[in-house]
Amino acid sequence: MDFQELLQKRYTTKHYDSSRVVPDEVVKQILECVRLTPTSVNSQPYHFYVLTGESKQKVRDAVMDFNQQRYDGASHAIVIASKKTIDEDHLAKVLAQEEVDGRLPTADIKAAQDKSRHYFSNLHIQKGDFVAWTGKQSYIAFATMVYAAEALGVDSTALEGIEFDKVDELLGLDAKKETCQMIVLLGYRDPNDSNTLDRRPKSRLSVAELTTFLN
Repeated sequence: MDFQELLQKRYTTKHYDSSRVVPDEVVKQILECVRLTPTSVNSQPYHFYVLTGESKQKVRDAVMDFNQQRYDGASHAIVIASKKTIDEDHLAKVLAQEEVDGRLPTADIKAAQDKSRHYFSNLHIQKGDFVAWTGKQSYIAFATMVYAAEALGVDSTALEGIEFDKVDELLGLDAKKETCQMIVLLGYRDPNDSNTLDRRPKSRLSVAELTTFLN
């Protein structure tokens, strides 16, 4: 399957088969794909909370009524949380991993990379849009997640119909200086799901409508 076909095939699942569970190894494959997501200055300013069982049930209290049916039917709920402020420990881990992976062959390059990442982080702190900036990175990860899931035969739903502050409270995210950006559901569609493409074909504006070419 080529990428355009994958994009065409994937849709937002509305009804899940609650009897089917996504295997652990498949969830790990999806998360490995998400790990490779590009982010601004390789900041990776997010964390993923994979919920099943009691933890999933606890967070249900933050899900709005109209989303609870699909939340209950899904195999997994993944909370995508982003950083609320500069996390020096996190930045140090990113820098150390880059060094291990061979991206920083000299001390000068390492120092420049660290300086650049701090510059952009501080810039968004000063502008007052740090959470908006880290949230943008989280949405890139979300896109990776749902298309990786589709490639592996797993259905998905993005939930924004949630009480974000309540998710933060239930998972103790404030203490970690993180905030919920969305919840992604993973599972397998019910055979009678109302949103399948044969029932509700995909609809998008044309390239001509969405694009302007400038010379």
